[in-house]
Amino acid sequence: MESGAPLPEILERENSLLCAYICSNPDFVGWDSGAPPDHPGFEEYCAVIEFEDVQSYKFGTPSDEELFEHPLYKLGIDYYGFYKLNVSPELVLIAGCSLWVATFHDETLQVIAKGARVVSARVGVSSPKEALVHASTKA
Repeated sequence: MESGAPLPEILERENSLLCAYICSNPDFVGWDSGAPPDHPGFEEYCAVIEFEDVQSYKFGTPSDEELFEHPLYKLGIDYYGFYKLNVSPELVLIAGCSLWVATFHDETLQVIAKGARVVSARVGVSSPKEALVHASTKA
């Protein structure tokens, strides 16, 4: 994910939850590289993940500035990543479910669900809202 401003968006659907965010482009050469404007490293795109059979979720604090104070940090949750836990110090997990945690720059997504899957690793849109619209019409 883009560590600066991935601008995550979520969308509830029946028993699932979609999450879209701006990706970090691995081909990015730097703004002052002198590369032409059509260089593939300047392309923006989003990814979409779907959490399946969602029991509950929380989207908000902590931000990256407060993450080190969060109880999950002690279990290995780190900055700008996705994690799957089968135990949690703050939540009672339902049998057959895991705690999925996504840590973004300004917020954290915690989802208790039975599964998760990547809907699209690369949606050719520039905003997570557009990516959710694109993904919800495909599913």
